[in-house]
Amino acid sequence: MSTSNRPVALVTGSAGALGSEMCKQFLADGYDVVVSDLRAEAADEVARAFDPSGNHVLSVAIDVGSTDSVDAGIKTIIERFGRLDVLVNNAGNFRQGLTKSYSDEDWRFITNVHLDGAFRCCRAAYPYLAKSPYPTIISIASVAARIGLPGRLSYSVSKAGLEALTRVLAVEWAPENIRVVAVAPGFTKTANRIFVDGKEVTHEAFAQAVPMKRMGRPEEQAAVVIFLASKKASYINGQTIVVDGGATIDLRV
Repeated sequence: MSTSNRPVALVTGSAGALGSEMCKQFLADGYDVVVSDLRAEAADEVARAFDPSGNHVLSVAIDVGSTDSVDAGIKTIIERFGRLDVLVNNAGNFRQGLTKSYSDEDWRFITNVHLDGAFRCCRAAYPYLAKSPYPTIISIASVAARIGLPGRLSYSVSKAGLEALTRVLAVEWAPENIRVVAVAPGFTKTANRIFVDGKEVTHEAFAQAVPMKRMGRPEEQAAVVIFLASKKASYINGQTIVVDGGATIDLRV
């Protein structure tokens, strides 16, 4: 085990657009970074792109839906870097469907990834965060927790649960100086498709429903995450920061 002199940030689900952007910005801000994803090859590709030498970026395959996988992944990180300072619960998935016909399996799949997965990662990371000089947990929630989006019940409930998880852990773990916060992104332009009332719409058309008349960018969301992990945010605890271009106050779909 080699102990890093740089703070270490773990971003789950970081092979996607938002997760990889967070890894990129953490690295630029002087962190050693753990690129983690269920898709091992995709995580490896992101890690190599950011740091071909492998000196400051580690790729670890973690299935947040599995306690064994999470525990093993955290162990690998500690064996490599000897510390963990920031955990970003970003891993997620999506299954749309109206509640009247939504299956138990779909419900459990979404809640297990988004909410249970974040709980597993927080629990596994806790003993190492408690030793960090400046520990932070940041969970990626969503504006879906705050507005009614038909066909997205399990996703919305899971994201609302992440906000509750944030508040409870912020109080429980404050004595260890572990700050626990969340970011609730609005509609962000990624490769994901958008559906309204079961019909696919373009990013450009959907952007007109947002007061700022555009979709958010992954780098804008990531920048808030980096700020919350920094000492500049040292008195922010237990809060969810909404980054949505005003969508939650005036969404016109």
